[in-house]
Amino acid sequence: MKKRIDLFLSWLSGPKSDFFLFVVLLVLINLVSANTFFRIDLTRFHSYSLSSASRELVQNLEQPLSVQVFFSEHLPAPYNGVERYMRDLLQEYAGAGNKRFSYEFFDMEKPENRETAQSYGISMIQIREVKDDEVGYRNAWMGLALTYSDRVEVLDNLVMTEGLEYRLTTSMAKMMALTNSLAGLTSKVQVTLYATERLADFGIAGFNKLEKEAQSAYSRLNRRSMDKIEWQRINPVEESFVDEIATKYGIQKINWSAGTAKDGSVETGGAGVLGIVLEYEGRFRTVPIELTRTLFGGYAISGLDTIEDSLADNLRFLMANSVTIGYVTGHGELELDDPRSGPSRLAMLVSDTYTLEPTDLSAGAVSSHISSLIVNGPRETFSESEKYVLDQFLMRGGSVFMLIDPFEEMRSQDQMQGGQSFFVPVTTGLEPLLERYGVSIGKNYVLDKNCYEAQQQGVGKIPLYYVPVVGKDGLNAHHPISQNLGFVLFLQAASVDTTINDSVSGRTTVTLASSSPKSWLMADQINLSPYAMRIPEEDSLQAQPLAVLLEGTFESAFSQPPNDEEEGEIDTVLSPSDHLSRSVQPGKLLVIGTSAITTPQVMDEAGQQPVALFVRNAIDYLNGRADFARMRTKGLSLDTLENTTPRIRSVARALNLYGVPVLAALAGLIAWRRRIRRRRKIQESATAGKGGVV
Repeated sequence: MKKRIDLFLSWLSGPKSDFFLFVVLLVLINLVSANTFFRIDLTRFHSYSLSSASRELVQNLEQPLSVQVFFSEHLPAPYNGVERYMRDLLQEYAGAGNKRFSYEFFDMEKPENRETAQSYGISMIQIREVKDDEVGYRNAWMGLALTYSDRVEVLDNLVMTEGLEYRLTTSMAKMMALTNSLAGLTSKVQVTLYATERLADFGIAGFNKLEKEAQSAYSRLNRRSMDKIEWQRINPVEESFVDEIATKYGIQKINWSAGTAKDGSVETGGAGVLGIVLEYEGRFRTVPIELTRTLFGGYAISGLDTIEDSLADNLRFLMANSVTIGYVTGHGELELDDPRSGPSRLAMLVSDTYTLEPTDLSAGAVSSHISSLIVNGPRETFSESEKYVLDQFLMRGGSVFMLIDPFEEMRSQDQMQGGQSFFVPVTTGLEPLLERYGVSIGKNYVLDKNCYEAQQQGVGKIPLYYVPVVGKDGLNAHHPISQNLGFVLFLQAASVDTTINDSVSGRTTVTLASSSPKSWLMADQINLSPYAMRIPEEDSLQAQPLAVLLEGTFESAFSQPPNDEEEGEIDTVLSPSDHLSRSVQPGKLLVIGTSAITTPQVMDEAGQQPVALFVRNAIDYLNGRADFARMRTKGLSLDTLENTTPRIRSVARALNLYGVPVLAALAGLIAWRRRIRRRRKIQESATAGKGGVV
């Protein structure tokens, strides 16, 4: 036995066991890696690491949360990278979270798994595939379902990795918040269908099955919502009651005139309502019922197939504890509900996390439930008392986001001028206030040779100098608002200058975006026609700041409240005052010289373009959610290219096409010549050895 052990040890220590030991090592490494997830993220901004907000979320799960992933296998590029990224991301969630987090990938070749996906509302999508030099299309499953308590949230059409962690984390947070809110309810949420039965006599298609469809959707939603919803149907008949409901909830009022009914009887005129309202303790959300005209002149109810989704969305908005942002009104600001020239898209994009609440500063101090204020495109002057409310809000540690236009574009009514635009300077009265804080907005437009180029038929590309394209060189690469973005468009923006030194005690000043060094200012006669612009000499061009963030402690712009300044001191026994001459908590002030970046002119509906990302990141940061901003733009900086000249692009193309093959040929030639030289040396050495022996 001892002899066998000695022989084994001798073999084990010898070279013959190397291959066997190597195989054993590989097996052990695979066993360890199968049960332990480890990854080193060497990207600049940790694009492949889980954010701290995501870690904190899954670490604090109170109930089991499962992720069921329905992804087709063997997808073509770039879609195969989404599945790999999803696996790694969920593995990190599982590693950071507690035992209540779990996930599972389903084999979509099995019919039962496809049925499961369809039961969640996930459907196949069509993707493009390049195969054998031909471009074709194929169907693929690319979605997942999140389950927490009795709630289910579906994320479908996951065709890219950008923003995937943000969507996952925010969806989980909404589910947890809604579940916790429902669990803590002292009474039930009331769902009421207001439908005047008299409307059934007018032949409205779908009216007779409205109640059945709505009640069926309610039942399914109630089962997923811990049985915390209550249903009722009300038939408003009296005109006063109809007016009351329509005014209170903003649902559709339908009038009809007197006439003859189908049975020949004479009918009097009247009115009814049609809509669904979710209500809880004074708060409510309205689900309007859409009436559309048919091809034959009648009316029909549309959207019955999506009524369950509408109910679920409105329940989430009703119960979610979202952060409230005050949207300042009363000075000609852009209107929130204006879909053509207002920030309605922005309001929709942030509605999953924030509630924009119209705020009138003339009413007095800002309500305590408002975390930040947005001043977006005012056209009229702020009163002293309104400026004081802004000032004191900032002194109390609030955050203020100001988007101030230098000019208002007007249309000439003179037919001789052809209705051309002219520009009137905007005076808001906020200028002295901002200067006291250390920032000023110029009465100018920043023009830039590095700008957006519009394609015009018959002419080609026309440079729009008043739309600077701020590239990576002009974006602050170290701030969460802008660090991962490749470029941002600034439309009709003024320069924003800091009037104080960056080293002021207790405050920092950060420039988030600047135009390129090929910029200049238009300050006097404003004419934005590209044909009428004259580009100055190169030596007079320079970069201009477009967005500036001030953060820290501020000195108040008021020595005392405006009323005291106007009326003087009042001789009374008591003289209470809550005036703050200096910040009691650090505040934030973000100033941008244009409100156009919040409008549909540059903000896309899906919120995927850089302008939308920049504005949403700014709102997140001002509300203490810097991690959300990092998550939203994670990975975007990896895919952006440096801005180069046409000559450099031509050289790079030539190197890629011809340089690499030439280098490969040279490497092969060098290796061949070295091999010949080595062979000659061996021959010479062998010949010399033979001669020595002889």
